[in-house]
Amino acid sequence: MQTPKHLRATPGLRTGSVRLGSTHAYGFSGDHVRLDAELLVDNPAAVEGRDWALQLWACSGPFDGHASAGTLVAQAPVGPLSAEPQQYVGGEAFAFPPAGHGIHSMVMVLAAGHDGHFDEVHDYANYPRPECFAQPEINGTAGFELGDDSATLSAEGITNPRAPDNLSGTLSLELWALTAPYTSGKPDGVPLAASQLGCLGGQQAWHDVRVDAPVAGKPAGSWHLAMLLREWTPIGFVTRDYANFALPVSWPEAAEAPVEATAGAKPATKPNKAGKAASKSKDKDKSSKAKPAAISVNTASAAELAAVKGLPKAVVAAIVAARPFAALDELLEVKGLGPKLLDKLRASLTL
Repeated sequence: MQTPKHLRATPGLRTGSVRLGSTHAYGFSGDHVRLDAELLVDNPAAVEGRDWALQLWACSGPFDGHASAGTLVAQAPVGPLSAEPQQYVGGEAFAFPPAGHGIHSMVMVLAAGHDGHFDEVHDYANYPRPECFAQPEINGTAGFELGDDSATLSAEGITNPRAPDNLSGTLSLELWALTAPYTSGKPDGVPLAASQLGCLGGQQAWHDVRVDAPVAGKPAGSWHLAMLLREWTPIGFVTRDYANFALPVSWPEAAEAPVEATAGAKPATKPNKAGKAASKSKDKDKSSKAKPAAISVNTASAAELAAVKGLPKAVVAAIVAARPFAALDELLEVKGLGPKLLDKLRASLTL
């Protein structure tokens, strides 16, 4: 699941036809969260032709319908609704708590959509009690030394503040080149170096952490650097804490090729199987040129969007910060993307 960074009411959507009742709740159990709610249907026609989901958001403050910075913590699809005026729905989903150790306002959202994309906000409810998520964290100062072939990553400490019997998954300390300073969700950029540290017991800490890792490559362009502490979960590595570095870096076009690993060194990333398959297909039939598939402005990575011909990197960063979008025309609200540019890009973009 993608983790959008902004919650906002859907412009022009008629509200009140389907809404949350007075009874609704969420509860965490390990890496999962249970969402339950009473729904009230005033207009049976409003439930037709849509799928529905309950969402749990962690926001910087109570939500009032206007765009608010936040993280989609969990989404539990509940399928089509009936025309009954009162009904109860619920479901369990994997939880994606926001990285870091801040205090968050929690918001239950009733959303609708199609094909697994729930981008219509029909109603919402704020919870009075804020949440502070206990997860592995970086303590004190973090830093790095980046060479041609290797990088040294350091932190004053790494702590697991969970209960004593709660052993973390494998922790990985990673240096990333990002299109914008990291805030939450899936990293939007390129991994430069990574070192797996092992598992850490609850209420335990590592001090004066310093590890060396091979550099996978230095992508051309200007980037924001961040150190991410990531934890292995049943769905892969999830970012738990981070440290952004103030000064961006730039590498020339010649530095885009990956640096060859030294003998016996373990590569930081595995080869891209999809890319390998595409290469074989190209060798098999060089004469045919397939039309490139449209790129999703809601789910594509920054690198994928930047590959769209005619889409500047600055606009890519603005798109990533403003999504999700309910329609392609909403891209006109993005700074630097006017009507003429959008018309040129329509064939290459999709929701």
